[in-house]
Parts: sequence; C-alpha cells; structure tokens
Amino acid sequence: MKTLTLIRHAKSDWTYDLPDHDRPLNKRGKRDLPLVADRLNQFDCKPDICFYSSARRAKDTANGLLDYMNVSTTRVETEQLYTFDAEDLLHFIKSIDNDLNHVMIVSHNPGSTDLINQISHINLDNLPTCGYAQFTFNIAQWSAIEDVKGELNLLEYPKMIGG
Repeated sequence: MKTLTLIRHAKSDWTYDLPDHDRPLNKRGKRDLPLVADRLNQFDCKPDICFYSSARRAKDTANGLLDYMNVSTTRVETEQLYTFDAEDLLHFIKSIDNDLNHVMIVSHNPGSTDLINQISHINLDNLPTCGYAQFTFNIAQWSAIEDVKGELNLLEYPKMIGG
C-alpha cells in the first residue's frame, strides 16, 4: 500500500514585483498553515517524506505545515516540482523510492488538480490554495500508480475547515 498526500501551496503574495518563483506567502496563506496542520494531525498524517517545489511559496507551505504538525518528516526541495503540469508530477511520483510508503508533495495548480482527477475517480474543478487530497493506492511500487485509481481518504481546503 502507498499513500499520497498532495497539497497545493498556501495563498501567495502578489504585492511585490518579484519573479513567480520568489513570491512569498501572504497573510491568509500564513494564517491557513496552522489550521491545515491541525486538521492533518487529526487524521494522523505522518508522511515518511515531504517533497516540495523549489518555489518560495511551496517551500514555506511545506516547512510551515510540517513545523506546526511537529512531525519528524524528511523534507526535500526539488526543482522538478516547480511545475504546473500533471504529467510532470506523475513522472516524479513514479520515480519515488519504493521504501517510502507515505509521501507528501507540495506543488502548484493546475497540475495538482489535474493529477487528482487523473489518479482517482473524482472530478475536481479546482484544488484551492492550501487544499489537500490524500489517496491510498493498492500498489507495492510507485511506478504502478497509473495502473489503479487511488482511494480518496481526505479532500479539504481551509475554507471548508473554518479558514
């Protein structure tokens, strides 16, 4: 069994004239982190590893969530996840070490939403910022993730849980 927790980065700040890659979180994005972290803790979310995009907003989301969750999860920044394409995300997931059973990924839209629709039986219009979806797959190797549809365990976003 493999578990994937897919998270879209929290709300970013467009106030500053910065390249897309360098945009920080805005006030709402920072406010949503402890709310979402608390909710993930309620579901005993303890990933083996968290991979996150090299974009500042994704890095701040991943590190903020894991700090608030107070879990000793390995954290790995990767340029490969600075993508907006579901196929790129899927390619990355298929290459994950099979010793890792629960993987968290913090990335971007529309790739995150499109991937959710591709790997499950749900049809999601949009995964909001700081939204997350968790799936369980009856597979032994991450490379087989396309062979089955994932069972949806969680699908929430800050406004659903009081943010």
